[in-house]
Amino acid sequence: MKKLKCLFITAFVAVGCYFTTVHAYADTIRVGLEKNFKNVASVTVNDSVMGVGIGNGVKYPIAGTYTIKPVTGNYYVIGEYFNTYAEANAKLPAYTGYNCVVALTDKGWTIYVRTDGKKLNKATVNTGNYCVGFAYEGKYKFIVDGSSPARVNASDGIIGVGDNYYRDDIEIYRQGSTLTAVNVIDEEKYLYGVINSEMPSSWSKEAQKAQAVAARTYMERGKEKHDIYDLCDGVHCQDYNGTKNETEAGITAVNETKGLCIYYDGSLIEAVYFASDGGATIDGAEAWGYETPYLKGKQDTYEKEYKEWTRQFTYSELTDMCNARGYNIGNVIKVEAEYNKNGIVTGLTFRGSKGQKMLTKDEIRTAFSATSGGSLFSRNFTVASGAETTAAANSENASAETTTGTAGVVTFTGKGNGHSVGMSQYGAKGMAEAGYTFEDILKFYYTGVEIK
Repeated sequence: MKKLKCLFITAFVAVGCYFTTVHAYADTIRVGLEKNFKNVASVTVNDSVMGVGIGNGVKYPIAGTYTIKPVTGNYYVIGEYFNTYAEANAKLPAYTGYNCVVALTDKGWTIYVRTDGKKLNKATVNTGNYCVGFAYEGKYKFIVDGSSPARVNASDGIIGVGDNYYRDDIEIYRQGSTLTAVNVIDEEKYLYGVINSEMPSSWSKEAQKAQAVAARTYMERGKEKHDIYDLCDGVHCQDYNGTKNETEAGITAVNETKGLCIYYDGSLIEAVYFASDGGATIDGAEAWGYETPYLKGKQDTYEKEYKEWTRQFTYSELTDMCNARGYNIGNVIKVEAEYNKNGIVTGLTFRGSKGQKMLTKDEIRTAFSATSGGSLFSRNFTVASGAETTAAANSENASAETTTGTAGVVTFTGKGNGHSVGMSQYGAKGMAEAGYTFEDILKFYYTGVEIK
């Protein structure tokens, strides 16, 4: 994706004209940039011509690289307002020695003055909850103190934030002494940054189009998932990395499915998806405990490249895990699994010296988050509790015996990666390569749905 990194500006430059609000969208989404900019002490932004404003208001052009930090305290406001930064900055020499700074407020540009004990005959201002300072080389060049958080954007629509770049606006949301960066972005442009963060750009177009529609549906249904923004940029919502992972293939897939979402009985579905099922998906109810008619488990013959994995644990490690989870069953001595008709584990029982604990639903995977390797990759696995030897049916020949597992450890041998509910991404890849359309893919993995 075209975006040249801006050079650090060695001198403070301001353009003396309005930088009108260039980002006026019918449908925007607020994405919290939690991976790098949640509750941080400062946020760095840069562009050759950066627009700075308050909320949805007018953006004023300010060039350079700035470190934004929270600002608190009392100031005196000079009572005069200006149309541009340059006009306000030209008045600063009149207040030299009074610790003054240019400020953007709801009324426009002005000058805030700390008197250092020398009171001026001016009105006192207590900085607001959203007040932040834009510093260059360690010194505030201006502050933004409005009734809404400060926002920045760029003349070419892509703004530098830290080491990454984002489309449209970046809101600097202040909470006390920390800041969180929020990308306020057109919904379709947000999907540009999601699709190839979630699925390789080399995969077939129909697989990527299926991913685009699933991601758009998940976005629309998942709005307001967080307090101050709709979605976060992590896998808790959908993996999003600004422009870093944008590709022409991904953008095309989004554009060619523009506006399309998945519905069941007239309502947006919860379009969950995951990497690989290893041969079968599971019901939403089986994973999370609530019935969802369009999330039905089924055999999946389309996956051709599913992940195969093995995890091994000593009984001591499993005992520590159970203690960490509060199961209180003593020392683990055996592990047993129950399966459904598609080979998915529906119950995992830990037998201990003081009792037993049976895990069901997604806890079968996530209970292992208390181990060094984290959660199990999937629930499509077999379990061998120690070394287990099985004789062939009706055979007295010892050579016909089969031994699985390893003495002294519990071995989990599995296929797939993820919660196995909804659309398998590797399954979508297989279906696309077999000639199926994105509609076919979505209607296979989400039962009884329509796409419109």
